[in-house]
Amino acid sequence: MDLFARRGYGGVAIQEIADAAETHKTTLLYQFQSKEALYLAVLDQAIDPVTEMMHDFLAKEFTPDRLAWYLDELHRFLRDNPSIPRLLMRELLEGGEYGDTYADRFVAVFAPAQKRLADAEEADTIAHVEPAFFVHDLHVQIMTYFCHGALLERLMCTDPYSVEALIVRRNYLVDQIVRQQRPGTHQATKAPPGKGWTRRQAG
Repeated sequence: MDLFARRGYGGVAIQEIADAAETHKTTLLYQFQSKEALYLAVLDQAIDPVTEMMHDFLAKEFTPDRLAWYLDELHRFLRDNPSIPRLLMRELLEGGEYGDTYADRFVAVFAPAQKRLADAEEADTIAHVEPAFFVHDLHVQIMTYFCHGALLERLMCTDPYSVEALIVRRNYLVDQIVRQQRPGTHQATKAPPGKGWTRRQAG
């Protein structure tokens, strides 16, 4: 996975993968038939735990405590598997067939996220929030944090992936989201269905 995360699908040869796995190329191809089949298996290995954690989070009421639990679980997993956020961010940036595979899997958890946010808004526990922006922005904030280790270490003057730093990071995200979504603190503008900004309006 690390080779794909650093260099992408096209930048890795099957022989390099075999060498890294300390096995023979023919053994690898016997198990996966092709480089593409191997790569799809790697994507599944990267995507499945991330989407499963999101499903678990969305299975119950949206609360600050549950948000903190979700962030702790995801942060711990990504810290222990640093190639995964790099691989997933690479695929979203590069697009194409494999980026679409990730996007399709991610979109599958968007519908329950949208429902949970709508339920919380209806119960007046959060202010209105655009679900697409909320889900996308939280995902990007989490994933990019684990792609920018060298920069964060310079900014923070400490290991950004230590337990203490991840607790601070989790509290920062929870506070940011709770303040943003506290009822009555602001009134987000709901975009009319099917009405987007024109190029001129966007400046």
